[in-house]
Amino acid sequence: MKKKVFKVIPGLLLSTALVFAGCSSGNNESGSSESGSDSSSGAAKPATLKVMMFGDKPADMDKILAEYESRSKAELNTKLEIEFNPSADHKQKLGLKMAAGEEVDLAFDAGFLSLNQNISNGFYQELDKYFNNDEYPGLKKAFPPELVKANQTNGKLYVIPLTQYYYDVDCIFIRKDLREKYGLEPIQSYDDLKVYLDKVQENDSSLIPMALRGERGFYKLFENEIKQTGFRVSLGGAGAPFSLVLSEDGTKVLNAVTFGDPQSLYDSFPAPFNQQFYFEQPYDKYVEFSKYLEKDVLVQKDPQSLFVSGKAAINEGTLSGFSSIQEKLKSGVPGAELEVFIYNSKVREMQPEAIGVTYKANNNMVIPVTSKNADRTMKFLDWVYSSQDNHDLFELGIEGEHWEKDGDAGFKPLDGLKNYNFPSYQLTLNSLMSRVNTNNDANVLEYLNYSAQANTYYKIPLAGFSFNSEPVKTEVAKLSSKYLEYYPLMKNGLDPDWRESMTKLNKELSALGLEKVRTELVKQAQEYLDNGGE
Repeated sequence: MKKKVFKVIPGLLLSTALVFAGCSSGNNESGSSESGSDSSSGAAKPATLKVMMFGDKPADMDKILAEYESRSKAELNTKLEIEFNPSADHKQKLGLKMAAGEEVDLAFDAGFLSLNQNISNGFYQELDKYFNNDEYPGLKKAFPPELVKANQTNGKLYVIPLTQYYYDVDCIFIRKDLREKYGLEPIQSYDDLKVYLDKVQENDSSLIPMALRGERGFYKLFENEIKQTGFRVSLGGAGAPFSLVLSEDGTKVLNAVTFGDPQSLYDSFPAPFNQQFYFEQPYDKYVEFSKYLEKDVLVQKDPQSLFVSGKAAINEGTLSGFSSIQEKLKSGVPGAELEVFIYNSKVREMQPEAIGVTYKANNNMVIPVTSKNADRTMKFLDWVYSSQDNHDLFELGIEGEHWEKDGDAGFKPLDGLKNYNFPSYQLTLNSLMSRVNTNNDANVLEYLNYSAQANTYYKIPLAGFSFNSEPVKTEVAKLSSKYLEYYPLMKNGLDPDWRESMTKLNKELSALGLEKVRTELVKQAQEYLDNGGE
């Protein structure tokens, strides 16, 4: 029986906390003559918007753009010039263009790239006036006030937030056919996973047991599953991943700690946070499981390709990628089958309030201050979100060629979709409009349904807080550079003496301004709480 996946309504979930991290404001004028009208005809003058995304350009992208231009010409008369950067280069290319003042009308950015820093540097325009505005009905419908408010920085919106669920469930993709070949039951624990990996090593020496991307290693595997109520882990934007511990009543920031800090900084924390390396517990597991990785894992940039081509037995990812990876795997390895292991046990058991979130989108589009076409760009986005058909065109392609409807909220891929694997999280992902691929197996659909429920989530402390690195930007840049010298080695479990290495790293960070950054971070977080933030 087909399981129905319900869509989540952002207004039911979103936090109303404001963000008090400071930032510079951008120019919100569209100023270009391209944005005007042709006085003789009343139609908009032709314009071309420069867009920056990352990943591979879909084979049928030009076909989709031609269809978009045909449908929207009378209303918009706007073309798109999309630059698809390699994923490893996008952050740097975006930063260089911003620093050089090069004109870009729409770009992808995120917290895991350079979003907070670029907002602090004043690179992005304020966008509040375009939302909850009757002149932009598509945006008003698709981005309710609660969603807009949760994604503000210092009370202002600099992003177009893209999200279907408030968290894309982390998982491991497993070759079901191999697991059955070894006579194993479905994997339900890390112990089961280890047995599977051992069987791969014993039986298939040509296979890489576990394919990971070198720059992020084991990512969130083996994470502590304790509910975040009195602390906030791995806060970004400070050059090193600080964790903040709060007082029991949540009103005071006791301190911020990072890799290799001495025990003395932990002594004043309540148990269990009063243990040095408490927040780094997974690193021993990284070391234990590193024997399953390829020798050159540090330079691996595309582990998914290894997996779908049959060269690896496991790949780490998120649940939304299941249908795409399943299709690629079956195409690359005839007879192969895919299944998932949800490695957080609370999520695996679909417990309520199992996932802590900020209610901020992980992915965003931004309009740089170098753009002279802000109004024109937002009119384009309003067109995308003004109807399900417009949205479906960009997200899924041409109906009847790339996909077909399956119920009100679902779709089934057709053969043509192989040529249009569009990165929806960079333009169209939306909880009210994005369809669910009903070709997912029943187990995956059940987890997607779980992801869509309001009571799956809880708000973590300091949910609306973003660190403004501007007062310590020189120190943050130095810390980041030094931190990245150590991080990949430890995150891939290739340093069994990681405690000693973290201690050494901490001393080097201290010489580069660690304490100045820590003091500023604690100060800003405390000011955020004092001003009513949660």
